[in-house]
Amino acid sequence: MKGAAQPVTMEPIGVVRRVSEAESAIELDPRHAEGLAGLAAGDHLEVLYWMHELDPAERRRMRVHPRGDRRRPKKGVFALRSPMRPNPIGATVAELVGVAGARLTVRGLDALDGSPVLDVKSAPARSDAGRLIDLWGRMHSAIVGALTSRLGEEGVAEALRGPVRAAGREAAGEPLADAPAIGRAIMAVERLWGIAGRVVHDEPDRFVREVSHCPWSWFAPLGCEVFAWWMEGFVAGSNPAYVYSLEKLIPRGDDVCVWSVRR
Repeated sequence: MKGAAQPVTMEPIGVVRRVSEAESAIELDPRHAEGLAGLAAGDHLEVLYWMHELDPAERRRMRVHPRGDRRRPKKGVFALRSPMRPNPIGATVAELVGVAGARLTVRGLDALDGSPVLDVKSAPARSDAGRLIDLWGRMHSAIVGALTSRLGEEGVAEALRGPVRAAGREAAGEPLADAPAIGRAIMAVERLWGIAGRVVHDEPDRFVREVSHCPWSWFAPLGCEVFAWWMEGFVAGSNPAYVYSLEKLIPRGDDVCVWSVRR
């Protein structure tokens, strides 16, 4: 048939071997060892692999419940990161621990033992140290303030020693000007963590964000509520005239999460 897709041939370049709960080894075919030149511990790699244990019948499913949660409406597999898809290719950004010959040791790879590896690519680091230190400082400063109001200076000093408190306050820097500035600072952190969505309201006194994809939702609802607690501290540290609110949470039955920054 004219215009039909051409057949694709693909040969695995290696295989995944689990080393521990946190680390995996990627054992490449020795023919590809030369392609590892230039890699160093601490680099981030995007690993593409074949989800080999997926039931072939699952590859024919085009609509599934997000995260397998039957309380949520089904969506098309191309709108999700579900393993159920015509070509079950997994993709994970992992941190390189070390290279020995044709063997890579990585941290954070979620592939099963024995998964065929299709490709390995350099990926941007998940964090920018300077920006994250500044954000941590803002959150830390505000949280120390909240704790002080509840525990008093002596109680906080017992829990958080003086130098740590001073460093947090010093790192807080200049206050952010308005709700959009604060909201976009939060979105910058979300992007580093693979969180995606859209801005609903963008006004000087109100910034509202919908989150439609969050790889951390596996830890919901506790993880989401802890994240919200930290963001409350970040906003208070950025500009105490504004407050952060987690308004909707997917595990509680909503299609999207919603958070806002308001005066």
